[in-house]
Parts: sequence; C-alpha cells; structure tokens
Amino acid sequence: MEKIISGKYRVLEKIGKGGMGAVYKALQLDVDRIVALKELSGELAHDPEFLERFRQEARIIARLSHPNIVNVIGIEPWKNTFCIVMEFLGGESLQSILEREMRLEPPAAVKICLQIAGALHYAHTRGIIHRDVKPDNIMILEDGGVKVTDFGIARWTESSLKTQTGAMIGTPRYMSPEQARGKNVDARSDVYSLGLVLYHLVTGCLAYDASNAVDMALLQQFPPMPPSSILPDISPNLEALIMKSIERDPARRFQSAEEMAQELEKIERSLVSASASLVIPATRAVPSKTEPTQIKRDERFDISSVEDHTPTLPSSPKKFRYVIPLSLGFLGVLLIMAIIQYSVNHERDVSDIIPPVTKPSPTPKPSPTPEITQIVYDARYYYNRAVSLVKTPGADQEEIRRNFEKTLELDQFFYEALRDYGFFLSDQREYTRARAFLRKALEMCTDQKERENIQSRIAQIHPLSP
Repeated sequence: MEKIISGKYRVLEKIGKGGMGAVYKALQLDVDRIVALKELSGELAHDPEFLERFRQEARIIARLSHPNIVNVIGIEPWKNTFCIVMEFLGGESLQSILEREMRLEPPAAVKICLQIAGALHYAHTRGIIHRDVKPDNIMILEDGGVKVTDFGIARWTESSLKTQTGAMIGTPRYMSPEQARGKNVDARSDVYSLGLVLYHLVTGCLAYDASNAVDMALLQQFPPMPPSSILPDISPNLEALIMKSIERDPARRFQSAEEMAQELEKIERSLVSASASLVIPATRAVPSKTEPTQIKRDERFDISSVEDHTPTLPSSPKKFRYVIPLSLGFLGVLLIMAIIQYSVNHERDVSDIIPPVTKPSPTPKPSPTPEITQIVYDARYYYNRAVSLVKTPGADQEEIRRNFEKTLELDQFFYEALRDYGFFLSDQREYTRARAFLRKALEMCTDQKERENIQSRIAQIHPLSP
C-alpha cells in the first residue's frame, strides 16, 4: 500500500534514519518533482515547546538561500507529527566517501571545507547555528558541489525534551567542548566542529574518538595529536589552521566562520600554486630499452683504416721469419730460472740471521647469527601485519592484539611496536596498559617531535586511567 503524506507527497522509498526521525524519497504530486521528507519522531512531535520552536525555526531556515545549503521547501503536518520537505540531492554523503577512501588529499579537503565554512557564515549572520556539523550531514553532489544538510535542526532541540528523555542531538565525536558540557553555544562551536571534520578528512583519523558526550568532555581536556604526526608532509599552514579551529577555549579559535573561510582560501591558493610550481627539470632523452643504444663511429678506431695506413715491411725469407722470436723466448726462460734460484738461496741465508716477523691477523668482527637475524625479521613481519590490520576497517581487534604481542615477545625493545601498541590500547580504552607501553616507548624515543606526540597521548589518558 502506497503512502501519501498531506495528500501531495507519495513516498517512494526510505533512504535513511537519524536522530530526528526517518528520511524518505518522495514525489511531490502537484508539481511532479522529487523531494526528500524528514519525518519527525513521535518523541519530538509530542513536546509542545519543541513544536513551537520548530515552527519558528522552520520559517527562518526555509528562507535560507545559499548554494551550499540544502533548500528547505517547508513543513507539512502528518498524523501526530510533522515532515520537513527538502530538495532531493543526488550524490553521496562525505561520510560514505570517507569510509571508502579513508582520507582525502589536502587540496580536496580544503576545497570542501571552504564551501562548508561559507554556508555556515551565511547562516550565522541570520542567527542560525547548526550544532551538528559532521560528515554525515555534508553531501557531495554528482557535479562536485557541496551541500550542508539538516541545517539548524540541532538548534531546535533547546527544549524540555532534552531533560525528559536524556537525548542529546549532535554527534559526540564532532562536538565542541562547550556543547559537550551542555553550555550555550555560538558560531564558534560550528567552527570547532568544522575543524574536527577537516582534521578527519586530511588525516583519516578522528581527533577524539568518543561514543558519548561525557567521554568527549574528558578527552577534550587535552589537545589531540598534531596532524603532522599522522601526515608528516602536511602543509604547516594547514596544520596551524586546524589546530586553531579546535582550540578548547572559544576565544582562541577563529571568531567566525568567515575568518576561517578566508584562511582556507589562502591555503587553497598556496596548495594550487605549489602544485603548479612543481616543474620537472629537463633531462636528456634516454634510449628505449627495446632499441639498442646507438654509438657514433670514430674512424680513429676503425681497424680497416689503421691497416690501410700501416707501413709495409720488407719481406724476409720464410725459413728465417721465426728465428729471432724463438731465440729471445729461450733467453727469457733462462733468465727467469736464474732469478728464482737466487731468491731461494738468498731467503735461506737471511732467515738464518734474522728471524721472520709475522703480524697478527686482525680478529674478524662477529657477524649476527642466523637465529638472531631470523628473530628480527619475524618481529618486523608481525609488526607490519598489526599496523596493516589497524588501518583496515572492520579488522579483528583480537588479531591486531595478537600480532602486536607476538612482535614484542620476539623483541621487547621494538620501539615502533611499543608506541603503536600503546596507541591501540588507548583507543581500546585499556588505559593502564596503554600508559605502560607508551612510557616504555618514551624512554627509548630520541626524536623530539615523536616524544611530544607520545607525551600528548599519555596526558590524554592520564585522567582516564586509575
């Protein structure tokens, strides 16, 4: 049985479900166009304060007109709830792209976030705060355009619903510290969330991996690992922009999305010019492997030309032609035999007077035994396997753990394994063990930048471990 909403929207299929309710693809019958319908959940619809705020905010958002914001056509009553009618977008969410590609190249990430920052600034100047900026709410269209979706919905959640149900609209992994603590937020909260999105895009990692607002608030007491520790060749200007946008203190962030957009635009230009200025120096042509190298002929070494210019010697009788060479050869043999006999006699005479002096031969350096070499190779094998599994989505966590532990069983001083296993255990919230491995790695580390990264992670887990 087909479902028709408000008498003019025929539901074609369900395309998603979020914190606010289900999302449908529908056909608007009166104008014959495809739209998206977000049906509010029953909990939200039964809150009178929420409904009043919903109507007020919906009128404002419906008037937003920006190329990077999804168009909200209006709201429609449906049974005991309401539906938000929006334009239907082709393409896929930024979250889907991240899951497939793991991360984006910095120029692409900057280009996307520049458009998002423009959309945020446009809405902020009209009093609308998004509060749920995340890859799931960013659509990348088929033509490469960017659209921010669910705009302003988080603002509507300032109602008694929050205390009645304990629900928190927003995604903890991208929340600002003030939002995670339930405080009032402004435009700088969206700037923070966009900074976390950009961090994720360029590094392929979450700055803070938290499943709830409480964990997020605890983790945010310390700065995340610098992007350069994950992506060493990141532009220093881009890293500085990311770290400024995710400052814990709002006063130290960009004070508006417009200010952040201006810096993103500068970085975008610098990245483009850097790519354009990369000129490969001209080199001489290398002959193809399938063709023999051609060598220029030099007549000076031409055998025929040498023979042509060789003076002709007068001919001699055939029977005397080899007399002189044979005589000289015989005399040479006699001379060699005489020299050998003299040397033997002389050596015997001298050895009777002066005993021979022999130099002790140097002791060769011991080479590693085959057993030790094999242990090193085996440890490296298990370590590489563990790191590969860590980077693989959906990998078996126990398999990762076994490979790290096998590595350290073979070589307990394997610095990279100590460090990465500590990071892995920290992500698994095994804070006590993580701290032990990271401290051991810190004792062995000589690189200042690496030390800072390890110290930062130890500081993050310090308040969380007993």
